[in-house]
This record gives sequence, C-alpha cells and structure tokens, in this order.
Amino acid sequence: MADAEGQLQRLEVGGEERSYKLFVPGNATPAPMPLMIVMHGGLGNADETERTTGMNRIAAANGFMVAYPNGTGGRLMKNRRTWNAGDCCGPAVQRKVDDVAFISAMLADIATRHALDRSRVYATGISNGAMMAYRLACELPSEIAAIVPVSGTLALNGCSGAKNIPVLHIHGSADSNVPYRGGMGENAIAGVAHRSVPETMQMLAKAHGCGAGTSEREMPDGSELTSWNCQSKAPLQLRLIPGGEHVWPGGDSRRNRKLFGGNFSASQAAWDFAKQFKKSN
Repeated sequence: MADAEGQLQRLEVGGEERSYKLFVPGNATPAPMPLMIVMHGGLGNADETERTTGMNRIAAANGFMVAYPNGTGGRLMKNRRTWNAGDCCGPAVQRKVDDVAFISAMLADIATRHALDRSRVYATGISNGAMMAYRLACELPSEIAAIVPVSGTLALNGCSGAKNIPVLHIHGSADSNVPYRGGMGENAIAGVAHRSVPETMQMLAKAHGCGAGTSEREMPDGSELTSWNCQSKAPLQLRLIPGGEHVWPGGDSRRNRKLFGGNFSASQAAWDFAKQFKKSN
C-alpha cells in the first residue's frame, strides 16, 4: 500500500504563483499541530522530496503536518527547481527570488487550512534545501523553532539572526556534491564553491555564543555526534555519517539505497531533535 500523499496548494507571492504540498495525518484532530517544512535539493521538487524522504510516515506516527514547498524553475525545465539560499543556487539566485517571503506566506496559508501550532514550526531540507533552511533560521527566526539541514551548508555571509535557533546539521563525510571540507565537489551541479561544514558550524557557534569546547560520541546507528558548548538555550549539533554520500540518509530512493547502507534515518532524527523545541511568546 502506497504512503498517503499531501495535497498540492497554490498561492500568489510577489506577483508570482508559488506552490507547496501539505500532508496532514489522516487521524489528525482539530487541535493545533506542529509543522515540519521539508525543502528539496537543487533541480528537485516537492513531489520527489515527499517520495524520497519518507517524512510522511514519521508525521503520521507522531502527529505533525509536513509542508513540501516548491522552489522556482527555469524556462526550459520548470519542475527542476532551486532556492535562493544566498550564494546558491541557479535561476532562483540569478532572479533574486524572495524565497523567505514565500515560506512566510506559505505558513500563513497553511494556518487557514488547519490549526497550526506557530510555536512549533521546524525546517529541514537537503542540499540547496538545507541551505534554504539555514536562510530561514538567519532571516525568519521569529517563525522557526529549529532547523535540521541535511547535506548542505550556510550560503550566506552571516547568520546572527539564528542565535536562538537550535540546529542539527547532518552530513556525509564522503559527500561529493557539497564536500564536508568545502569547495566544489566532483559531482557538484551548482557551479558554486560551497562553504565547508566546519566553517558553517563555526559561524553558527559564534552566533550562538558557544565556547571553544565540544563533546563527541559515536551513536548506535553508526553516526558521530558532535555537540557544542553553547551559552544560549539553543543547541548546536553535527551528525556526521562516516562514508555517507550526498543523499537523504535512510530515505526511499533507489540512489539512496545504493549509496547509503547504514541504519540512520534523517527523517526520524529531524523529528526527534526538533520536537524538543518551541518558540516562546
């Protein structure tokens, strides 16, 4: 039996039609529900990301909604979409698309369709979508309670706005699109030299007011967890997947099964981390 899918919704933002898919668990009550925003990678789209992450299963089991927003496409490949996350990626950056405004408008639109717990809105995504999750933390911190970027680093030159946003960054050590050590990976498609994971975490640690010390431990699923010693109440963590490639760990795609053989689920980890946090009034 196929997993239940979200419903496609459309809205106008800045004079342009935008869209997203919204998954509401079948057993949902009228009570306000948390929301996980899941953003596709460069040249991806909402349908593909919904299929490959398996986030709907986690949502159905734990009672939260999932939004899969669509970035913008080019003239020739309209469903191969990108996000303007700063330095990356593609037509969205070239056209200076205001994707932060789109996500803000999407949240308002979702609230008209189902009671939304605005204190428990979380953002995750892969690659260019992970970069967009960072941009939301930097520029829309009043709306976002926590972020979980997967296989994508910070594409802005500063992120002081994220000082109170909990962050769990997930990355594979063998990522050849957005390399752990930064630069342009051998399989990169964006034509951008990406910031490294260590530099990204250093920038976030500075914004969070973290001390120099970190703690490290190996997790039962084989991932390596690094936690920063932060003065704020917003944790900063890195889950490194040894030998991990540029995929959504534990996802459903054929490429994922070929390149990722571990037991770690990014979708489950995203919820387990994010559910601890809520915005205060």
